[in-house]
Amino acid sequence: MATIVKNEIKYNHTFDAKTKRHYVNGLQSVLHCHHYMTLYLQLALDANETELLKDCARDSFRQILDNYSVGNPEIGTIKEKIEIGCQYYALLGLGKMVVKFLGSESGEVELLSSHTDEGWKRKWGQNDKPVNYVTAGYIEAMFESVLNLSPKSFTAIETQSIVMGADKSVFKLVRR
Repeated sequence: MATIVKNEIKYNHTFDAKTKRHYVNGLQSVLHCHHYMTLYLQLALDANETELLKDCARDSFRQILDNYSVGNPEIGTIKEKIEIGCQYYALLGLGKMVVKFLGSESGEVELLSSHTDEGWKRKWGQNDKPVNYVTAGYIEAMFESVLNLSPKSFTAIETQSIVMGADKSVFKLVRR
């Protein structure tokens, strides 16, 4: 009988009372707040700057994921790195993510829950287009980090969305 060992994310959360800042694994972090996120998402939509939002998320999360990999070299396989990436997403309070497929040229990710979608629906109701630009940036960063590719190697496109009425959100990834 085979034994399956699941990697569990290691994290150190500290709070600097003087500066009122949170740190996760030594990097300054903002733990998720769907009220705040829905407001800046609406601003990005109003300004037609959703790509900028996705780019900023990708760049920030790439640093976090790369630093985690360097600090935990025992996590070596692609499967292990994906598992940790999904756990980190949940740790940050963004929801529950499952990578259905990761290849060198494409991939697919499902969000079984999304605090962004849930927060948006509570604040403004259902929307006619997806709002998970931060998640799209996270997924791009995760795929690129796992495969050790340069930034902007993948594009994540949300093809199904909880905020639009679907049971889950689905992201298709394509290599640029």
